[in-house]
Amino acid sequence: MRYLKTYRIKLFFFCLVSFKMSVAQEESYSYVPLDNMGFFDDPGRNWQITSNFISDFSKPWDINKLDKGSGVLVNNLTKKHRSHLVTKKEFGDIYLELEFMMDKGSNSGVYLQGRYEIQLLDSWRKVDPTFADCGGVYQRWNTKAEVKGFEGVAPIENATRAPGLWQQLRIRFRAPRFNSDGKKIANARFEEVYLNGILIQQQVEVSGPTRAAMFYDEMATGPLMIQGDHGKLAIRNIKYSHSKFKVPKNTINKELVVIKPDSKPYLLRSFLDYKGEKLNYVVSMGTTEGVHYSYDVSQGALLQVWRGRFMDVTDMWHRRGIAQLAQPLGSVIPFFKGPSLASLSNMESRWSEEVNFEDMEDRSYLLDKNGTPTFKYKLKDVNVSDKIELEYGGRSLKRNLKIENPPANLYCRVVSAKELELVRKNLYRVNGIYYVQLNKNSNPIIRKTATGKEMLLSLEKHEKSFTYSIIW
Repeated sequence: MRYLKTYRIKLFFFCLVSFKMSVAQEESYSYVPLDNMGFFDDPGRNWQITSNFISDFSKPWDINKLDKGSGVLVNNLTKKHRSHLVTKKEFGDIYLELEFMMDKGSNSGVYLQGRYEIQLLDSWRKVDPTFADCGGVYQRWNTKAEVKGFEGVAPIENATRAPGLWQQLRIRFRAPRFNSDGKKIANARFEEVYLNGILIQQQVEVSGPTRAAMFYDEMATGPLMIQGDHGKLAIRNIKYSHSKFKVPKNTINKELVVIKPDSKPYLLRSFLDYKGEKLNYVVSMGTTEGVHYSYDVSQGALLQVWRGRFMDVTDMWHRRGIAQLAQPLGSVIPFFKGPSLASLSNMESRWSEEVNFEDMEDRSYLLDKNGTPTFKYKLKDVNVSDKIELEYGGRSLKRNLKIENPPANLYCRVVSAKELELVRKNLYRVNGIYYVQLNKNSNPIIRKTATGKEMLLSLEKHEKSFTYSIIW
């Protein structure tokens, strides 16, 4: 690890690092009902309500029929039907939160007051996003100028997920201000925008309506608008608040220590806060492609993956002897902390969430010529090699497990989740936020648990070696 480096930057309150929002904490939200279209003004036939929607990241949507139900709003636009979706209610200052899902290659936008757009786009894996990518404040437009577009602001980083996965958008918007004579005295402002938990816009002023707005004047209030004429998308869990937002009064003024893999991968041993629990034996792998993961060597567990920047290790330097936690800097996709392998006497046997200390022998890891580790351990009498590596240029992570001396009743738990949905043969969507792709010869066992579902693979049928991929 000597060939890699860390760097230090100043961190103040308004920083460009993901941190937990304090806005609208314990505030009163209003939820937009999605069992009918009554909240919207004359919605077009392209907007349809359903109970759920599943799609494949690899191809555009071809929607012939939607399931009956409520809770999910789908824009199934056609050449004939391609209307925008506009609320009857008008808003000024607002905290808005919603979840959205993009079709492959799709384009849409959320317009505050029908005037100021946050772009929605399938920007999956784009390295250098612009104002026209997902989370961008779209540019304004002057048809008379030589350079017609101006004032667009790119997201701070690309925090998007693959098409067909649910994504979360949170916007804190301040409406323009007018004096008693109706003269504007302050521009509209996106105070904060978060995409999938990552801060992507902060204190961005907009001097007027952005391109393709409903209105080209400015007012103190206006409707919300979802763009419907550019591409297909789905929306759910829309809520908003007019309450004042609580902002921390104290600023943070300290050196931020960030690990940045440059020319080679970086392996970091650290403590890690995982779903509120401090784990002590974690190795995190950072790559130059910006695709990272954390692994618990005491359990043989792949804990989480994320894209973007690698690790904030400030706590390991400034608070030595206290928490000493490393913190991922991207939008984290969590899995489960229990062991990946276990022996089950029958399909009714419960999966143990922890390996006994005496049953697990950590044999560290070996690095290949590219710096990719293979984790090795012995679980009782079973020798295991676990290699997790990039595939397709970072589109996904491939996990390959090799097992020696497997007993007849040994299984691998690939998924433990609340939601597990079949997209197509051997492709599953998990909790709506990532995909698992199995090999064509896999025969997964799907079983119910107290908290959802599990996907198991019997290792008897995989000749001591098998792989699967994670896509997000």
